Amino acid sequence: MKKVIRNLYKGILFCAVAGLLVAGWYTCYDSVPSQVKLATQREQRMNFKIPASASIETEQGTFQTGLYRPVTMVTGAEEATYQMDVKLLGLIPLKSVEIQVMSERSISAAGFPVGIFLKTKGVMVVGIGSFQDANGVNHEPSKAHLAEGDYILSYNGVEITGKKHFMSLLAENRGTEIILGVERDGTYLEERVTPAQNQSGEYKMGIWIRDNAQGVGTLTFVDENGNFGALGHGITDSDTGELMELGRGSLYGTKIIAVRKGTDGVPGELTGMIEYDDENVIGEITKNTSYGIFGRINLEKLNENGIDLKTQKIGFKQDIYIGPATMISSVNDEMHEYNIEITAIHMGNDGGSKGLEILVTDEELLNLTGGIVQGMSGSPILQDGKVVGAVTHVLVNAPEKGYGIFIEEMLMGE
Repeated sequence: MKKVIRNLYKGILFCAVAGLLVAGWYTCYDSVPSQVKLATQREQRMNFKIPASASIETEQGTFQTGLYRPVTMVTGAEEATYQMDVKLLGLIPLKSVEIQVMSERSISAAGFPVGIFLKTKGVMVVGIGSFQDANGVNHEPSKAHLAEGDYILSYNGVEITGKKHFMSLLAENRGTEIILGVERDGTYLEERVTPAQNQSGEYKMGIWIRDNAQGVGTLTFVDENGNFGALGHGITDSDTGELMELGRGSLYGTKIIAVRKGTDGVPGELTGMIEYDDENVIGEITKNTSYGIFGRINLEKLNENGIDLKTQKIGFKQDIYIGPATMISSVNDEMHEYNIEITAIHMGNDGGSKGLEILVTDEELLNLTGGIVQGMSGSPILQDGKVVGAVTHVLVNAPEKGYGIFIEEMLMGE
């Protein structure tokens, strides 16, 4: 019996040690990014603060370091790509990191609110259901033919321009088969659907559709050519959670007219007044990606509205440190720089919108909003005078806390 108990203890100890080793390995793995960007003609240090060694072979020589020590690399004048091999404890291969040497870039941090209107390609299917006819018979015309997240692009060969257009074509149907041009997960296909009558005698397909999204967000940056980035995350459909495919989109000038303060469990919100007319358009949205929305903005209209933007350099993720920072936002119709703390940096959060954890410490902003509220997504984050990220999310149960995306990740979506 004692031997059985000893073996049991040994088994438990072995599993505990193995679990700790696996957890430690994954912690170290997540501490190292898959990609690091460096500026040309500079001496730069990368410190991942884990028991690992690293080595890089370049034209300037071999750069390597021992455990817990930063890699110091001198870059040349040309843009280039290298591989850095990281080994745990100097022995176990942990990760191969792509080093991108690129020309130093400057952008203008924005931080002012914009009205957003995004039109999907065709119409987006957001739900599929059933209905009954006048005799109580159940019908599901679209089941097995369409799925949530599908984009209906054409109706019997006619290109769909929007929800009203689609509904007008369907209203003319008398129970005949329809050939729908559908895009599903990037693949084009054709589906044949035969509408059925509902209790009112109208022919329906049993689907819910949407063709646009609109709201208020914050512009993150503008460059010297009028290219902009905003939000720090993509615009998704509220029902399906899918990233909406862009047909066309516009930015509008807006004024914040009300602020709903965030409290524990109840997210706050900025309410903007937006006039959706051609005269109020200030830019064109050309991309909706997981990194944010991007496009071109009218620099002359910004000047006419008295928006004066300063040019600042960007800070790469390895330049960021835990400590004081600021965010630019407009919650009372005036751009202002508010104090925050960067409380955690997730170097391995490649392509994600939660690379930074932040805490609002500015008493003025806390009194106005309670912290981070809806509509502030995209507010640029600055540290040591450089743009290092953008606000993306708020913790609903702690509105003074939130997340941000690295600016270098956001710039990948342009």
